[in-house]
Amino acid sequence: MGDLIAFMSAASLWIAATGAIDTREFTSAVHDVPGGFSSAIASWNVTTPPGGWIAVQLRARIEQRWTAWYEMGHWSPSLGDGHRHSIAKQSDADGSVDTDTLNLSHPAQALQLRAQLHAASDGVLPTLRLLGVSTDDGRAASDNVAAAADVAAWGVDIDVPELTQLVGKNGGAYGGGGGSWCSPTSVAMVMRYWSQRLNKPQWVFDVPTAAKGTYDPVYDGCGNWPFNVAFASEHGLKGWIERFTSLADIERYVARRIPVIASIRTKPGELDGTPYKSTDGHLLVVRGFTAGGDVIVNDPAAQAGTIRRVYKRAQFAHVWQHGSHGAVYLIAPPSII
Repeated sequence: MGDLIAFMSAASLWIAATGAIDTREFTSAVHDVPGGFSSAIASWNVTTPPGGWIAVQLRARIEQRWTAWYEMGHWSPSLGDGHRHSIAKQSDADGSVDTDTLNLSHPAQALQLRAQLHAASDGVLPTLRLLGVSTDDGRAASDNVAAAADVAAWGVDIDVPELTQLVGKNGGAYGGGGGSWCSPTSVAMVMRYWSQRLNKPQWVFDVPTAAKGTYDPVYDGCGNWPFNVAFASEHGLKGWIERFTSLADIERYVARRIPVIASIRTKPGELDGTPYKSTDGHLLVVRGFTAGGDVIVNDPAAQAGTIRRVYKRAQFAHVWQHGSHGAVYLIAPPSII
């Protein structure tokens, strides 16, 4: 087993990483969360042999008492072996799991992660390279905080390949087809960007293949956030789910030419220039910022040829923070992120 380290970023992200974890069960240290938290999302990076799979669990400490271990997901890169799915109907007095998110009934002050590695038929275990969790206290950042700037990224527009989610069957394939494929499409765009930048053709996937690779049959969709990051990790990339409090956090990555996948929710009239009137939840790629600080995105809900769009800074900050409390996917090669 490799050495493990743990740290917390300003966005309350804990990661136990790296050096290959190749034991059948790994339990992280107990991590205090200053200020407490009311929800949490786990992330993992893994290389899984055919027939192998992993289970990720999380528990929280509420005052001096630990909750039960909640199942945060069973993962396999293969959809056909029955080992990739979220776990439904997890609810007790302390909280419940909504597909990929633990929502607690009362604020917790600490947490612990556990991963169980299940071997393939030949006895080869998955190799777990990263295990992390991002916490949230349930409060969206104010619009002023959300729009805070790091102007080093203003004028940067990363050349992220443009893909539309409006492909495939609309009516059953992997959770409804292209109309519901914003998350895997965004992941496919970011993977293609790194493929072009580093000459890695193995990171090029079309949208239906990315949808199949991220589909959660219990959720019946491709929007399980950790599954999307895990899909990229199976192909050698590194990533995790995090929550940021401001666009300045995204800008620090964009200034390094690292695109960021962001989750938004919009009501009619809240975000000018979208290819939709409203959305209950949508993923897109932030690829840059104009010279004036407006947000340049690849919006997968648009038709081919109209994917790149510019959204007003204040409007985007609002629908991002109030839509997902600043949720993002960060995906890049291990040497870069």
